[in-house]
Amino acid sequence: MDSLSLNIIIFIASGISVIMGLYMLFLHNSAKSVKGPIYWAVGNLLIGVGLMLRLITPIDDFMSHTETTLFVTFGLYVYLAGIWSFKKKEIKRWVVIFFPLFDLVQTLVFFHFLPSRRIRIVLHILVLVIFSAISIYEMLQLDAERKYLRKIFRLNALSFIAFLTVLIAGMAFVAMYPQQNEIDYAWMIAYGLAGGLMTALTFGFLSAVNLQLYMELAEQLKTKSKFFSIITHDLRGPVGTLMGFVNLLNNQEDLDEQQRLKVMENLEILSQSSFHLLQNLLEWANTSVDISKFEEEVIDLNQLIDSNIKFFQSLTLLKSIRLEFQQDEDVYVKGNSKMIETVIRNLVSNAIKFTPRGGLVTITSEKDTSRVRLTVGDTGVGIEPKRLGKIFDMENTHTTNGTNGESGSGLGLALCKDFVTKNGGTIRVESQVNAGTRFIVDLPSGR
Repeated sequence: MDSLSLNIIIFIASGISVIMGLYMLFLHNSAKSVKGPIYWAVGNLLIGVGLMLRLITPIDDFMSHTETTLFVTFGLYVYLAGIWSFKKKEIKRWVVIFFPLFDLVQTLVFFHFLPSRRIRIVLHILVLVIFSAISIYEMLQLDAERKYLRKIFRLNALSFIAFLTVLIAGMAFVAMYPQQNEIDYAWMIAYGLAGGLMTALTFGFLSAVNLQLYMELAEQLKTKSKFFSIITHDLRGPVGTLMGFVNLLNNQEDLDEQQRLKVMENLEILSQSSFHLLQNLLEWANTSVDISKFEEEVIDLNQLIDSNIKFFQSLTLLKSIRLEFQQDEDVYVKGNSKMIETVIRNLVSNAIKFTPRGGLVTITSEKDTSRVRLTVGDTGVGIEPKRLGKIFDMENTHTTNGTNGESGSGLGLALCKDFVTKNGGTIRVESQVNAGTRFIVDLPSGR
């Protein structure tokens, strides 16, 4: 293959990389909820520019080697950052920075100080091999929530495997044929393959992004259906019952004092649960509309819990339940106060709801160096083992009346899971039937 043919291949690969980068940039602007495309756009553009520089500078010029090495290698590792971002994993910045920097330094060393084109190219290809190996691993490691992407990711993994195979063959070729021209060809082919890989992967990830958007839309429609079913059934029911009790008080003059007190007690419970449900619906709707308005702050958790305990005093008195708060000093969390308050209110409300008369509800706040633990426990009816794995799922919510007949929507725990996750925390449950339940929430420490 002559130099002209290789230059044509590199020119085509660079042009396609730039076009794909611009297309990914457009996709990012159109689907900002999906993480990853902005990194893929930058990666493609860097590779395209790097390959262009390889064509317009002399082949033996130092700048041609350093510029192309830096642009192409950094572009590939930025592309890897996009994979991590798309999978909602932490981007390993040291990987993205170290390997391109190492490639740049070794190019400098083995061009100026210890001139050796063979070592320089072998080390450059080795950096690309490491990139391919990490990418293949990430393509094959997919969490259960995104199993719908498995086929696309496996196809992308095949692209990486093909690229890796050619790179390893290139290393062997350079080792076996030390001639200058053959080494130059190997290097150019490696660059051309990098552009070709980006082209193939861009089509694969375009499909992944479109599928991700489809799944998000399906989830939004499912959430919307759940929202309206709660409004039409679970909110209408308590309001209708409230109207019935009020009508009874107004029109039944022969009610004795004990009957009247019982009706008033039921009115208190219904009004509290209806208000609680309405708050959940409004907060859920607000956070679902625009999560970009999320405001993070340092929150005094003990003060937040104290202010919400007062809200439940009437309910605990009605059921003769003891409510205890055990706290460490100076417990601060980092997050959104409205969301965390909603979590506290839902967990305490549930504990009271499912605890019989004379029972105990405990709230505990504990701190360590990096996390704060909030625990809400009760001596109530507990949760059946078969339901424990589903209580946080929006689509699998199951409504159970409380020990005093309190109604619910099944929305509260799903909302808790969503809010805790958005605040960088975790929530889990421990429960035994007829022995009680404990909800354990871990949140980032604010101090």
